Amino acid sequence: MKNRTWKALLLTLSLLMGLVLPAQAAGLRLSWDKRGNSVSLTLRGLGEESVYGVQLELTLEGNHAKASFVPAASDAYSPECRVSASDRSSRIVLYLTSQEPLNSGGILEVGKLTLEKDFTMPSEVTVTLLGHELKHLPQANGAVISASEQSQTGGDEDKGGDKDDQKTEEYRVRISSSAHGEVTTRYNWAEPRSKVTLTVTAQDNYGLKELKVTASGGREMALTDVGGGRYTFHMPSADVEVTASFQWTGLTHVPMSFSDVLENHWYHDAVHYVYERGIMTGTSESTFSPNEVTSRGMIVTVLHRLEGSPKADVSDFSDVSRSKYYAPAVDWALSSGIVSGYGGNEKGTFGPENSITREQLAAILYRYAEKTGADTAPRGNLDGFSDVGDISDYAREPMAWAVGVGLISGMGDGTVAPTGSATRAQVATILTRYCQNIAE
Repeated sequence: MKNRTWKALLLTLSLLMGLVLPAQAAGLRLSWDKRGNSVSLTLRGLGEESVYGVQLELTLEGNHAKASFVPAASDAYSPECRVSASDRSSRIVLYLTSQEPLNSGGILEVGKLTLEKDFTMPSEVTVTLLGHELKHLPQANGAVISASEQSQTGGDEDKGGDKDDQKTEEYRVRISSSAHGEVTTRYNWAEPRSKVTLTVTAQDNYGLKELKVTASGGREMALTDVGGGRYTFHMPSADVEVTASFQWTGLTHVPMSFSDVLENHWYHDAVHYVYERGIMTGTSESTFSPNEVTSRGMIVTVLHRLEGSPKADVSDFSDVSRSKYYAPAVDWALSSGIVSGYGGNEKGTFGPENSITREQLAAILYRYAEKTGADTAPRGNLDGFSDVGDISDYAREPMAWAVGVGLISGMGDGTVAPTGSATRAQVATILTRYCQNIAE
């Protein structure tokens, strides 16, 4: 009950504190299917953004003081409808949130709204969308969008053509059964070019061997690993078949009981992955400290563990005490060329207790990947980040590589924050992506 109360408060604050003056959201629309006193609501034209929270505001004619709402997704959470009613009109506000993306690419099935008497749907509604960590998505932050019947594509009524020509085109996502694991998706139908998310769950002692999405005619769709056992692809103008195979890994599920890592936290799966494999440990028996910053000494210690903790010549950094836990890892990292200290001075200082920045982490992982023979050729485009000029010269290539292979992404506000500190939750996520996408 406490978790639900806190979630409701967090959602309400996130939705209400960031509202701006209503604006039109290009392409976004609400379609509805009314049956008696109930109406099923669906948001369309979302594009590629993953949506984790929705606020939807409808103003109806007449007094509709009593209203109920049921989310379309069984794992979504929605507090009670908020209604402000007078004799002339009723303002109804719906809230909806989930720990997984609510949308399947461009489509988000909101749920069913039921009133006590007949009503007429409005032609416009106001919507606010929240992304990862319940951050407002700029394209729909208090935006006014069109609303129309399910059979029509909102906003096209005045463009002519038959009603049948205005139907939204959707195709089937078929998932074949697999031994030793399963693949699920929130919705089994999707619009062309929308982003579909697949969630892969393997049985104990098994891991994913191969995942394929094949369109009619045999064309294989490109998949993107977004971490936490989730993969995305863009829906073609055809039905698709999803197949998966799993292989024996010998890894048994290890229960995790950190009081500060709950199942609904975005970093839960990544923390479990690194903890299960001994890559990262807790800060105590009961805590992981996900929001604590990560030091440079911690990072090289993690990579040292990945390599099996080999011995190396003793480094000569003046600030690396031989009594510290990270000393052998710093020795190995220096001898392997993964670190070189500050300013390239091998005989100077390493700063093991200093918080590691995102660009430093990218540089260390890039050198580690080179050392282990991993592919370091891919490059992502950094020009889309507003703070690209803040990236240090030495870190430009590593950052482009880290973005290109999906290790590091933007902060949700158009920045990549190269000099920002990396928290333990962020590091767990990045290391999980590295192990799943590059090391394996």
